[in-house]
Amino acid sequence: MLELKNANGGYGKRTVVSDVSVKFPEGEITSVIGANGCGKSTLLMLCAGLLVPTSGQVMLDGEDMAKLPRNEAAKRISYLGQIKNSGSITVRSLVSHGRFPYLGYPRRYTAADREKINEAMELAGVADIAERNVSELSGGQQQRAHIAMTLAQDTKTILLDEPLAYLDINRQFELMELIVRLKALGKTVITVMHDLNLALIYSDKTAVMEKGAVTAFDTPENIIRSNAIETALGVKAEYCSEAKQYFFSIKHYTNNHLTYG
Repeated sequence: MLELKNANGGYGKRTVVSDVSVKFPEGEITSVIGANGCGKSTLLMLCAGLLVPTSGQVMLDGEDMAKLPRNEAAKRISYLGQIKNSGSITVRSLVSHGRFPYLGYPRRYTAADREKINEAMELAGVADIAERNVSELSGGQQQRAHIAMTLAQDTKTILLDEPLAYLDINRQFELMELIVRLKALGKTVITVMHDLNLALIYSDKTAVMEKGAVTAFDTPENIIRSNAIETALGVKAEYCSEAKQYFFSIKHYTNNHLTYG
C-alpha cells in the first residue's frame, strides 16, 4: 500500500505539492490528471522517494519511505519519469538496468535476471530490437524500451509519468492494455496522463490535481459527477455509453457568458 499523509514537497524553497493525503489502492490502476504545472510529476517523485517531503510522510507498506534504504525501496516500487538519458547502449543493456537493485558487486546477472529481462522486452514489444542502439531508435521505440526497463525491475508498485508520450495511437492502446495485464498480475499502477479519455476509461481510480493539491480522488464515474475535471481543467466531461468513450467540451467566454462547445 502506498499512502501520502499530509505530504508537502517541492524544490528548494518552492512548494509544489501541498498537504496531500491519499491512499492508492493495491492492485488497481490510478491515473493522475490536471493542468500543466499543477504538481503531478512532483507528486509521483514524492511517491517514488526521489523527493523527500518537507513535511508529512510517504508510506510504503506501512514504512516511511524516507527511512527505507534506497536499494530496498527499488525492489518494491519502480518509477519511469519523463526525462530520460540512456546514452549509447543497446535496448537489452538498457532493460538490464532494471535488475540493478537485485545485483551484488560485481554485477553478475543470474538466469532468473535474464528471464525477467526477456519477459519485460516481450511485454513492452521491444524483443525484436533488443540488439539495436537506443540512440538510433524513434521516440516511440525509445519510450517502449524504457518501459521494458521499468518492468524488468519487477516491483509490486509501478509509477509512470506520461507513459504514452511519443507513442502512436495504436501503441497507446497497446500500452494501456499492458497496464491492464499488469493489474491482473496484482501490480499497483499509478500513472500521470494527459489523455483524459484513456485515463478515465482504463483507470479504477482518478486523482485530480489543482495548484499542488489533490482536489478529488474517486472512480472515474464519480469524478465526472463531481465536476472536478471541469473545475481543474476547464472542460466538461460526459460519457457516451453507446460509443464507450468520454466526450469533452471546452469552456468559451462570450460577452462574459459561459458556454460549452
